[in-house]
Amino acid sequence: MKKYLISGLVDSYRIKVNLFAASPSSAISIFKQKYPKAEDIFVIQNLFNKGK
Repeated sequence: MKKYLISGLVDSYRIKVNLFAASPSSAISIFKQKYPKAEDIFVIQNLFNKGK
């Protein structure tokens, strides 16, 4: 399990949520279950931090 930062547009508001998931695609599907009206969903990667 890894922590992913998922961003999505819900009712014209951009929200960002940290989720624990096995893969980025499963994190997006969890986000879609939590916010069914969400649009423009994507994973924000932490490119500048060292992987732990």
